[in-house]
Amino acid sequence: MIYMKNFKCIFIFISLILFANPLLSDEVVVGMTFSPIQCEYLNQPWETTYEDILDMGFDLIRLGAYWNEIEAVEGEYDFSRLDIQIEKAKAKDIAIVLTVGMKAPRWPEYFIPEWILKKIKLKHAGDVSTNGFLRKATLNFIEKVLQRYKNEDAIICWQVENEPLDRAGPNLWYIAKDFLLEEAMLIREMDNKQRPLMINIATYPNTLLRLLNRIFSATNPLNDALQICDILGLNIYPVVGQRFFGIDMTFKTTTGSRYRYLKKIKEKAHANNLPIWVTELQAEPWDPGKLVHIDQAQPITSSPSQIREYFLELRSLGLDTIFLWGAEYWFFRENNFNDTSWKDSVTGLMDM
Repeated sequence: MIYMKNFKCIFIFISLILFANPLLSDEVVVGMTFSPIQCEYLNQPWETTYEDILDMGFDLIRLGAYWNEIEAVEGEYDFSRLDIQIEKAKAKDIAIVLTVGMKAPRWPEYFIPEWILKKIKLKHAGDVSTNGFLRKATLNFIEKVLQRYKNEDAIICWQVENEPLDRAGPNLWYIAKDFLLEEAMLIREMDNKQRPLMINIATYPNTLLRLLNRIFSATNPLNDALQICDILGLNIYPVVGQRFFGIDMTFKTTTGSRYRYLKKIKEKAHANNLPIWVTELQAEPWDPGKLVHIDQAQPITSSPSQIREYFLELRSLGLDTIFLWGAEYWFFRENNFNDTSWKDSVTGLMDM
């Protein structure tokens, strides 16, 4: 039996058994993503921050198997930090989504070990999966992760890479559909519990950003993901800051534009009998030119009040599994500036 005790976790499990159908319950499942790497960026102790986040009462947690950390030395594997995260989530009866592959949540997007990067040469803005050595090494890493965790009942879903089909990171790399399918096939073959596979994609509610993405994208991430995944994951950022040639720009969206755009994606997914999970809903700033916002002044691209607004919008669309993005930042605000407004804005969402 899957390691779950509360009602919401049972709901998640039933939904996953019936994952070919859209979720029909009024029950909302609230998750979050945690990254010890983000805590380090924010100069926060990762383990105590993680414990504080788990105490908030989330139903789901998304964790990443960071390759450059786990296999920092070729052929030597250290799962200790991920083991701790999994055990602590289990102790709180929180179900886990585990991301596997060369990409994982947080910057710099790709977590390829240095010993591999020293042996290969990857083109800027290119398909990294064309490199045979990297393909083989990635599949070997996925196999090691599955061997360790495939019998872990707390894990209810595998996420194959993180935004694999989208250009990302300082080198604007992407992973092509054919290799993504190969990764998915390996996971399905090794997982005797046959847990569903999720693939997530970036979304672009802002019209200009959406146009730029169409121009520069090498693939159609939505169509490609729908052909492989069991669950479609959407990363949603209503306000995005970017710095172009030293000029700070902010790309905003309206409630109506977000609703119409996401409604079309939902209809396409459901036409393929696939449910949608929101794998990242903006609940932290994305200010131009900043990896993280560490100033005491409130950021310009996000606020505590917006978190609830965005959350309710997605609920009105019938999206019932929503992972909030930015928990590490909420505790950074509290610990550094005695500002609990970010954390407080989230607390009530779990009871909706």
